[in-house]
Amino acid sequence: MKKVRNAVRSFVIVDGKVLCIKYKKENIGYIDIPGGKIEDGETSMEAAIREVREETGIEVNNLEEVGNVVIEYPDRIYDMNVFVTSDYRGNVRNSEENDAFFIDIDDLLIEEKRYAITFLLDNEFKDDFNNRKVNIKFNVANNHRVINYNKT
Repeated sequence: MKKVRNAVRSFVIVDGKVLCIKYKKENIGYIDIPGGKIEDGETSMEAAIREVREETGIEVNNLEEVGNVVIEYPDRIYDMNVFVTSDYRGNVRNSEENDAFFIDIDDLLIEEKRYAITFLLDNEFKDDFNNRKVNIKFNVANNHRVINYNKT
């Protein structure tokens, strides 16, 4: 039985750019959306706010839930609550584990090394994302390549 990790991701989108992180230690060079594990006793909203702060240095406000994404690897499953906002304060800073930066969404979509969660910004998911009705399962190889997906 695969281990399931409950997690969050928060899309901070401003003027056609999205806040991303790029890993410096594990999975070097891969681009992800800020987020992480939901801690015991923590709501998904609290986890989303905390993770963005820890990974990027900014404080997010007015998060809206856009739905759920399950990402299944051969040996593990991530079950993620996904949020979006354009409301934040502070300056983006790098951490020990990753660099944090805003990138033009069109530039992100052509990146080779990106996690499945970033695919939510692709055209085929845009309506679900904008209407806050995301419910998608991605099957992913160990090298983070998306094999297939199912909208549910």
